[in-house]
Amino acid sequence: MERTVRWAAVLLVGVTWISAALFGAYIVAFFGGAALRGNPDQWNESLPALFDRAGPVGTAAIGAHFVAGGVLLLLGPIQLIGRVRRGWPRVHRWLGRVYVVAAAVTGAGGLGFIVTRGTIGGPVMDIGFGLYGLLTCAAAVLAWQRAWTGRIAAHRAWAIRLFALVIGSWLYRMEYGLWFLTMGKAGHSSDFRGGFDAVMAFAFYLPNLAVAELFLRARRRPAHSALAIGAVVALIAASLFIVLATWVFVTRFWGPGFVSGVTGAPL
Repeated sequence: MERTVRWAAVLLVGVTWISAALFGAYIVAFFGGAALRGNPDQWNESLPALFDRAGPVGTAAIGAHFVAGGVLLLLGPIQLIGRVRRGWPRVHRWLGRVYVVAAAVTGAGGLGFIVTRGTIGGPVMDIGFGLYGLLTCAAAVLAWQRAWTGRIAAHRAWAIRLFALVIGSWLYRMEYGLWFLTMGKAGHSSDFRGGFDAVMAFAFYLPNLAVAELFLRARRRPAHSALAIGAVVALIAASLFIVLATWVFVTRFWGPGFVSGVTGAPL
């Protein structure tokens, strides 16, 4: 059962890495391409009110959030691979430093945007996204501090929690996309202040932390079969969700967004 839990976790990390790489390519092409062409207004085709010429500080903060977030999505799975940690410890340590800095920049950038501009969803989204930024920064600091003091088991636990938080911004988009495809726009409003929007202000990262905690507890108590079975089911279900969501997003959103970013054509 312990081996099954481990392989279920490997499956989740693998599909997450592939999906995150595709999402990162879309982010670089769409947002970076628009910026290089001197047309950052195109950002608002993806998410409303991201770019505002009258608010350069907020724009710089969200830009830093995007860039650092892309780094996190690509480096996170590498840091979780046991063979890399054991075979190339120096590489793991240096990538870990980059990862922690990127996590801090991502969290600070998001918080900076909220403080200077606020979110489109108003107070509920401000609180939900603000808590997300604070938790990301806190997990990064705690992961680094535990490694610095030699508490390796605690370091790995916080690194897993950090990764669970990091993928939240990427899952946020996929969860919205699947909701629209299956439920239409029930509970959603154009100003992101509907009932579903309020739930999603917290639901894109808190369930991830719950899955991470279930996995960590199952590893600490391998003899507890019920806990292990629950962890396997949760990990496999999350993997299947990511595979389905990635397919939908590549064909409907990320693919067209990548082409739009490269060619300059509207979405």
